[in-house]
Amino acid sequence: MDTPIITIPSKLSKGEELVVVRRRDFDIFQNWRQEVKDALAKIGRGRKEYRAQKTISVLSPRVFR
Repeated sequence: MDTPIITIPSKLSKGEELVVVRRRDFDIFQNWRQEVKDALAKIGRGRKEYRAQKTISVLSPRVFR
């Protein structure tokens, strides 16, 4: 990882570990986290619909033509 990380001393953070990162890196992380959350929600909905037999199983994409 080429992004420098600085740890803030415990006296300033009152015992908690705090880390400073670049805003751009934090934004990228937040976007990635939102995409993962969205993907997991879609997978959960799909599994729920599959269990409720609301999905169609096909052997070939030609079935939709």
